[in-house]
Order: sequence, then C-alpha cells, then structure tokens
Amino acid sequence: MSLLSRWVLLLLLFRLIACGELCYAANELFLELVERGVEISPLETIQLPSPVLTEELDETGQRQAIELLLADRYDWETFTRKSVVSPFLLKIADGQRDVGQIGRQVDLYFVSFGSLDKLSSNDFLQEQLNLAVANDQRPDGDRVKVLSGEELAKRRLVNSQTSDDPRWVAVETTLLGKVRLRVTTQNLKSATADSVLIASAIDPRFEEDPEYSNSWQSISINDAGQRQLGSSQAYVGLGSYIQATRLVEPVGAVFVEYHVAYAEPEGWFGGANLLRSKLPIVAQDLVRKLRRRMSEQSSR
Repeated sequence: MSLLSRWVLLLLLFRLIACGELCYAANELFLELVERGVEISPLETIQLPSPVLTEELDETGQRQAIELLLADRYDWETFTRKSVVSPFLLKIADGQRDVGQIGRQVDLYFVSFGSLDKLSSNDFLQEQLNLAVANDQRPDGDRVKVLSGEELAKRRLVNSQTSDDPRWVAVETTLLGKVRLRVTTQNLKSATADSVLIASAIDPRFEEDPEYSNSWQSISINDAGQRQLGSSQAYVGLGSYIQATRLVEPVGAVFVEYHVAYAEPEGWFGGANLLRSKLPIVAQDLVRKLRRRMSEQSSR
C-alpha cells in the first residue's frame, strides 16, 4: 500500500459513520462541519454536505435518496451488489483560489455487507490502525497514535467520564514523497441502533505542540541523494465525517458515505493537484479492503 493510501486509510477508518437528528444534535463536531464548515483560509471555507441518509427513512426513502445521488450513473442492483468489486461513487471538487492555501473536497459513497456493530467498534478500528502502520519503520513511514489520558491531561484536555470520546489522534505521513505532514485531530462518535457517525477535525490547540504539532515540511533530495526536510510550517484546514447506515434492503447491506475537506498549501506541489489523479486508485483500494474486512468479521 502506498504512503498516500495509508494516510487516507487512517483518516477513513478511524472516523466511522451515520445517525438521526437526535444523534446529530449531540455531535458538536459534526454540526460544526456541516453548518460552519472547514476554514481553509480567511478567504475560503468549505461546508461538508449533509448525510444522504437520515434515521427516519424507510426502505423506499433510502433507495430514492441513494438513486438520486447516483443520477443514473449506476443502477440500484449494480451499486448494491454483494461483491468486493462492486462500484463506488467518488466526487472530487477543487477550491477556486489560484494561489495560497487551496481547498480540496472529497466525497466517497459505497455499499458494503457485514456487521455494522463490529464495523463501528473501537477494537475493530484500532485493529485497522495497527495493520495500516505495522512494521513501517522507515524515516518517511507513517505514524499514528491515539493520545493517552496522561498526554491529554498534560494539555488540559479530557475525555468524557462515560466514554472514550472525544479522543485525539496524531498522524504523521509522507505525501507523494514531497511533503511530510503531521496533524492531530479531535474525533467524536455518535451512534444509534442502525447507524454510527464519527466526525473529525484538526485541533488548532496543537499548532505549536512540541510532540504532536499541526505542521508540514517540504522534502527535497540533495546532490548526494540524501533526503532533506525544509523548515516546519503550520498546517490548518482539515475536517471530515464518515457515516455508515444499515439498509433495510438488501439485507446485511451498509451504506457508507465519507466527506472530507482539506487545505493544500501551494508549497506542497506548486498548486498542481497531484493528489487528484491518485485518489480514485486510493478509494478503490480502501473500499475493497473494508469490504473484505467486514465480510471476514461477519463470518466469525
């Protein structure tokens, strides 16, 4: 798996998935993302779209909402087919600014089969995180860490006394061999009997954190072929949520939708959207891996 694939996998798998109005109201991070949006720069904010499915929809309502989204690109039977290679829908939008911090938005939709309860469990998510970074000890390898209670206390951040949420996750990765990125996100999960939603946003309180800063460095190769890191620069502008909703039909199907907006500094790739060409391949890899894992979990 490429480094970019691992980065998106971490962002995707740690933030699983949907709920109804009461559930949404309890998730302040989610409301912030869809109402106020992700601030890319003082001149640009991207609001994430509301979920396609809501809790009150019956079988007919679910199908109509998804078919409206598909807009005849795929028929219902093809999109909901129980197969690892069934299609997914990927939408990529770019910000309007030509210079400076550029906004990017990605929306991914697909159907998978398996247990929603296991998909959203903390044990399953932690297992995926461990698999994603296992045995990767290279200097440009990926790092991921869920901050401990002791680390949070040092920063005067606390979890709820009744759950693990909110939690903070620090990720360090390399993008296309050109940028070393570090971000620490706050994550908040909400759930109902038929859905789970986890919203995530970069926490500005970590901008200058000595261990888990929100920052990036350019990567260059000197005349001796050695990798060099540029000066550290602050990184801002990242928010996402992922929702998974149990479908009435087909039986055992789960509709997953993932929405993310992020800032891409011009210094990353000189304004060229190099990530865009990689995302369809990354999305395909992620969807197939998650479908396989859900199928394996259901068979246990």
